[in-house]
This record gives sequence, C-alpha cells and structure tokens, in this order.
Amino acid sequence: MTYAELAALKVGDLATYLKKIVSQDAAMSKAKETFVKGLQFNAKVVAALKRAYVERLNSREIPPDTTFKKYFEQNAGGVLPGRIEALAALFNSLCLTLDKNGKPLLTEECFDNAAVDWLEKANAIIKQAQKQHGDAWKTSDEVLDTINALSKPGDALKAIKEIRARQKGEKPEGDDTDASAQPLTVGRAIEFLKAAIKNGGNLLAAGKKDEVFDLYVETFRLTDHWVDSGIPDETLNQWTEQLENAEKNGHAPHLEVLKPAAAEQPAPTQPAALAA
Repeated sequence: MTYAELAALKVGDLATYLKKIVSQDAAMSKAKETFVKGLQFNAKVVAALKRAYVERLNSREIPPDTTFKKYFEQNAGGVLPGRIEALAALFNSLCLTLDKNGKPLLTEECFDNAAVDWLEKANAIIKQAQKQHGDAWKTSDEVLDTINALSKPGDALKAIKEIRARQKGEKPEGDDTDASAQPLTVGRAIEFLKAAIKNGGNLLAAGKKDEVFDLYVETFRLTDHWVDSGIPDETLNQWTEQLENAEKNGHAPHLEVLKPAAAEQPAPTQPAALAA
C-alpha cells in the first residue's frame, strides 16, 4: 500500500498494522534473547564439532582441503554465526587446553556461569596474547589475570576491561596516567601497524596515495627481515608449515591438537582436550 492509501484509512484499520509492528518487534526481541542465552551451550556444540573435524581430518576421512567453515556448513546446512564461533574458540583455548598440571586453564563451570559479555571480551584478550606471546601465551600476565577474573565469584567485567586496556596500551577507565609513557612492546607495535593499514582506504580517499603505497611496500617487505633474524631456515620452514596447517584447520597457530589415547577418551558430555 502507498502512503496515500494508508493515510486514508481509519485509525481502527491502521491499528491492525500497528499491532503487527509491536508483535514482530516482540518476536525479534525474544529471538535475540533466546540466541544470547544459548551462546555458551552452542559454543560447546561447535567446539565438539571442531574436535570431530580435526580427528576426521587427521585420519583422512575427509578431504584435506576441507576447511572447518565448509565442514560446519555441510553438517549444519548454514553459516556458523560469528559470536558462536568466537566463544567456541575461547572454550577451546581455555577449557580444552591444559596447564602444566594437566588441568583445564578454566573450568567448564566457570565458562557456563560467566556473562556472555565477559567471555567475548576475554576472547579478544586471549587471541591477542596468543599472537603476541606464541607458545608462552598460557603463562602471560594478561591470560592469567583473565582466567583469575573469570574464576572468581562476582562481576568480572571491570577487571577484564582493565586487562584489555592494559594489553592495548590504553588507559583504563578512571586512570589519569599518561598512556604515551607506556613502553613500546611488540604487541603494541603490531596493533599500531594494523590500525595504520586499516586506515589506508581513508588516506587513499584523501589523496595520500604515495603515503599509503609506502606503507604497503614496507609492511609487505616485513617478512623478508626474518632472513636476517639469525633463526635457522629449518625452523622458519617449520613455522611456516605450522601456520599454514593452523589456517587450514581453523585453530590458533601455536596449538597442537592431540588425540587422546583410547583409555583416556572423555565421557560423551566432556569434549577431549586441545593441548597447547
């Protein structure tokens, strides 16, 4: 109907459409609430599928070029929602990864009891720590502080925000110290470069083509400097293969998926561990 036709209707007739607006909005709100409430459970479902995917990939039951994204779509009939994928990655990193004592970094109970907002912010911390610290990510200060915040009773949001701000070199809320006085770390330098690259389109639109091109050239050549690092070619080749396998299999580059022995197979409700 056109606006003119709608304007000609009596209020009683318009009310029919108005009620539809309210009912549709209520249905959308309810669906969103249901989706959020089920995020943690659905994340564990995806984590279980990831374990089965890796096992089938390693045993060559599925083609080696099958990505996890494609494997999910084959079994689910649709695309994996990003929020669920992120929480599944966090569950793999914390609840299915063991510490030096053979215990999960974070218990499944703590994962289930945490607010979704805490977990999503914690996932950003863990992902950056994995990139920044490599194999030592589990014992990095930001990861240990995050696990501690999620493991304690009470609201963990403030602590997680402060950890994330510290990790990014920003000032926590209420902190008046000069962020510029923070020491430059590899992580902060990488984040700065990433931000500069993401801003390339804006610079190009502003007519700064030469500046953007210089940035592109220098960042493109960064990997060439590994030749001068003193690290043996054998190690660099091994790391390259490890990175390629991680990208193909959909897990963090430093994580090695271990298949448990037959006698150590977990109960159906407890997924196998992803050991670092």
